[in-house]
Amino acid sequence: MTLPPLSRRGFLGLAAASAASGLVACGDETPAASGSGRSEGFQPVTLRNCVYAQNHASAPLFWQQFAPEGITIDTAIVTSSAEIQQALEGGSLDFGLIGTYSTIIAQLEGGFSSRIIGMCARQGIGLIGRTDVVTSVEDLAGRRIAVPPPGAQVLILQTLLEEAGLALDGDVEGIPLGYADHPGALERGDVDAYIGTEPLCTQSVVAGVGQRIDGVFDTPMGDFNTAIWASPAMLEQPDLCRAAALMQKQAAEFLTPDGDNDPDVWRDLLVTQFGYEEPLYEEVLSNVGAEWRFDSTREEQVSGAGARMARLGIVSGEPDYEALFAREYWDV
Repeated sequence: MTLPPLSRRGFLGLAAASAASGLVACGDETPAASGSGRSEGFQPVTLRNCVYAQNHASAPLFWQQFAPEGITIDTAIVTSSAEIQQALEGGSLDFGLIGTYSTIIAQLEGGFSSRIIGMCARQGIGLIGRTDVVTSVEDLAGRRIAVPPPGAQVLILQTLLEEAGLALDGDVEGIPLGYADHPGALERGDVDAYIGTEPLCTQSVVAGVGQRIDGVFDTPMGDFNTAIWASPAMLEQPDLCRAAALMQKQAAEFLTPDGDNDPDVWRDLLVTQFGYEEPLYEEVLSNVGAEWRFDSTREEQVSGAGARMARLGIVSGEPDYEALFAREYWDV
């Protein structure tokens, strides 16, 4: 079955449907059966994945386009990694996209047993300084920077500041601020910089208010954005995990073949379906990308995040990295 183009109206309808169904509250521990007939290879089954609304990490939206006969994809709109983690562990979500920060904490606390079956997205993060005022990390000294809730962005910021001989809430004043408020705060002059997420970072660049500061992807965490995690229930069904890993591979190669973004496919997604303005689409394309391959470099980025978190005292020690991985699905 080919996925029809997802319009903005359809996307909002999907979000409303997800909210109405109560993603996390649902207590199902097995995939929901579809109403279609038998198919070769797979019994009829519905697999539940998720995306953030109008977000660059949207390869899961294309899984249905590459789904084997018998598999139907139900995509939920989510708002946070905590929501995804709870849904995976509670059985109301089969596959979710999450980064390393919150999952490392959850694994160390003993409340997370989902595992990575592949990558989802790269990049998608930006350190934005006021145009012609903050052009390097060193320029942040004595200035104010908008800091989002704890996560990969804050970990990257702390690492960059340390490398520049600066400290957050010492040499640089951190202003706690949600992602959506970053561009407005920079434009008003409330802050001199922010570390945020796409496409908000690109909005500031296109508006001429901000400029990208180099080095964001040069830390031990690299350009790791999100991975695809399988729920504990799904890990007991290896055929479905392998099918999901293969759908992610095909979706990622559709969006970003051989690591290079296909401009036409991304334009259809971001401009036609999500409603991005053309200048925003053109600029953001250099800072996003769909991924599927989880290799030794990705492993090093996960361990790099864990080591930094332990060094900064965010966690008491590094996690059992092997407990985060489902290597058997990385070779699809």
